[in-house]
Amino acid sequence: MTKKTIQLKVYRYNPQVDIEFKYQTYEVPYEPGMTGLDALLYIQDNLDGTLAFRWSCRQASCGSCAALVNGTPKLLCRTNIPEETEVLTITPLLHYTVIKDLVVDLTRGMKKMQKIRPYVLRSEKIERPEIMTKEEIALIKELRQCIECWACISACPTVSEAYYEFSGPLIMRQLARLEFDKRDVEDRIAMAFADGVYDCTTCGACKAVCPYEIDIPRKAIEKLRAGIVNRGLGPLEGQQIFIDFINKTGRAVTKLEDTPPFLEGLPDVMGPNTPVDEVIFFTGCLMDFRLQQTAESVVKILTELGVRIYLPKEQECCASPALRSGDVEVAERQVITNIKVLDSFETKKVITACAGCGVTLKLDYPELAKHLGINPPHFKTYDFIEYLLEEFGLDKLKEKMVTPVNKKITYHYPCHLSRGQGISEEPIDILKQIPGVEYVELNDAERCCGAGGGVRAGKRDLSMLMARRKGENIIKSGADAVCTSDCPFCTIQARDILNQLGSKIQTYYLPDLIAEAFPVK
Repeated sequence: MTKKTIQLKVYRYNPQVDIEFKYQTYEVPYEPGMTGLDALLYIQDNLDGTLAFRWSCRQASCGSCAALVNGTPKLLCRTNIPEETEVLTITPLLHYTVIKDLVVDLTRGMKKMQKIRPYVLRSEKIERPEIMTKEEIALIKELRQCIECWACISACPTVSEAYYEFSGPLIMRQLARLEFDKRDVEDRIAMAFADGVYDCTTCGACKAVCPYEIDIPRKAIEKLRAGIVNRGLGPLEGQQIFIDFINKTGRAVTKLEDTPPFLEGLPDVMGPNTPVDEVIFFTGCLMDFRLQQTAESVVKILTELGVRIYLPKEQECCASPALRSGDVEVAERQVITNIKVLDSFETKKVITACAGCGVTLKLDYPELAKHLGINPPHFKTYDFIEYLLEEFGLDKLKEKMVTPVNKKITYHYPCHLSRGQGISEEPIDILKQIPGVEYVELNDAERCCGAGGGVRAGKRDLSMLMARRKGENIIKSGADAVCTSDCPFCTIQARDILNQLGSKIQTYYLPDLIAEAFPVK
């Protein structure tokens, strides 16, 4: 019986002799349970001793074997190769000069690390080690798990566009670890502010590639920003505008003169008298004040499916703009208000068609409620697409979507939906079932568009610089339209950058396409 083999397509480059890099393909015998590092060691030992790569511990403790595996930063010793694999592409980490093959020069990154003095600084000599409480350790425990593999730097979209302005997730994590360590006396808040903590879009790409899944956006970036706000250095000017609106009206944006808010003038309840289900529609600020058509699409789809919808007029901003920019005090007030409003209904199902609202209600509300000492939310939050598939299924939607939507469409993954809520392929599954839609793959579809984390509001130039790469990829896809699911910021950002690039490609929100495919009555 012929032994199964896999092909390893490996980046080769020796700057001392090569004009440019090339890929070399090796045939490697497959062994069940083998890792990317095992495969490289086989090549080095049996096929090509000149191949250069770093490795040491083989147990995900040293971080030295990080590389890109099929374009994603990973530890090679933790990358198990599935038996069905035919080709595996391995390239060096991004943003650093290649010394040889997969070995990169980390000097540039290490100099940034050295600059922040990455150790506990004391004001006086300590005679004996101090005892830290469990509570004090809990603040930094997750942040201390970092093995400094630099994978997060390669994954960070902000680092790609603004390396010299933003120190990156690894260093922000280190600053947060030291800031929350009671023994450290250095001003880590000022360091974080100077090193670009407000450049982070909180997209979560760093957490997605981290071997220990350290939640740098939530546990480091947002907490450092909170410290900056407490110091009076933040939020940034553009972000403060939204905070001021929340303080004045409870909403992050104002009404348009020529278009009334979606909720204005509507009854408190819509849908059939004998429903198959009941939900509360948390519109969020943008769905109510800017994307009214999409809110109408959500209601149309739900009522057509036999769902009764409660439309609470007392709902306010979900708190995401305040949380992402560091104004925890304003965020906590919004949490108290909305929990009171949403928990007042008999039904405990809350639907949102905004990824930012969804991730805030799902992840931040329980945590902030605990911090405030109030009862946690009794309701369960669903993203709109999540609710449709969980309650009705793809077959039921396919049965309802009968009107052709004749368009060639590509899809952008919103960060707060895909990485934030784990809803990534589901919107595409629905998109492919819409009659007349020709689905087109988008290169780097999961890359952040640059709108999140308050960057669009606070640092518009950087935001649009990040969006440019997304816009160019959309144009290169050859699609007539780009669709995004349940993220107003992504929708607006894609529309703006395509206009800026002079493209006539249309931008769609997935609920609008579904509603268009539903029968006209």
